[in-house]
Amino acid sequence: MAYSRTNNSTRANIDLSKLHGSGTFKYVYAGTYTAGARKGQPCVAKEFKSGCVVEDHYFDEEMNICAKSQEIIDEFNEAGILNQEVYLNTPEIWKYIGRGSSKEGQKALLEPMIENFEKFNSNSGWALSEPTGWAAALQSLSHFSYENSGGQLLLCDLQGGIYNDGFVLTDPVIMSRAQNCGPADLGMDGIMSFFQRHRCSGFCDASWRKPPVLGKAKIPMHQGTTMQAYLPTRSSRTPLTAPGRRFR
Repeated sequence: MAYSRTNNSTRANIDLSKLHGSGTFKYVYAGTYTAGARKGQPCVAKEFKSGCVVEDHYFDEEMNICAKSQEIIDEFNEAGILNQEVYLNTPEIWKYIGRGSSKEGQKALLEPMIENFEKFNSNSGWALSEPTGWAAALQSLSHFSYENSGGQLLLCDLQGGIYNDGFVLTDPVIMSRAQNCGPADLGMDGIMSFFQRHRCSGFCDASWRKPPVLGKAKIPMHQGTTMQAYLPTRSSRTPLTAPGRRFR
């Protein structure tokens, strides 16, 4: 079973007149689904700050990270560590449409909006000083990912919203021993720095592995997402549609 929260829609209107939010890598705009099962519900469109020259690479990379994150989350839920489920907000690549729009044909990542947005850890090891409830539970998800992958991967930068039936994550980061999971993958230096700051909660298993921690953490701790290299930025309500679909 895939514990995912999907668009389940085919069209949306996005308000580009103001930013809904801005992260390390993306601009976020709010909108509303206008066709499909989620019609009338809020959504968000996320655009990479890097510009269209390397845009396709970032979209492909993002979807690969999302797919691997989904595998980790599914395995965590199936392990029965919590009595509620963790879900992944699963984006799709959509394109802007609309005659005369400066963004016509440009891609964006579209996904359902998350209410009550919170952040619980970062890829440099930041976490709430005394985590309880979901904050503590999600620290165990990060630790579980390292254990379950045999010390190859760490799912972190966990953020999202609490709902009655569980927690919905969005935009998690995967750090890997191979350091091949995007610009927020800080490799083993990042994984070791994370665990130097990680404090196991009651949801962690004492037998779960940790990397050897020696000396001072190499990655400075930040609440925001730390990346390997700087990504340059780029510079009305516009409809957005799923690729391959045509509308009048």
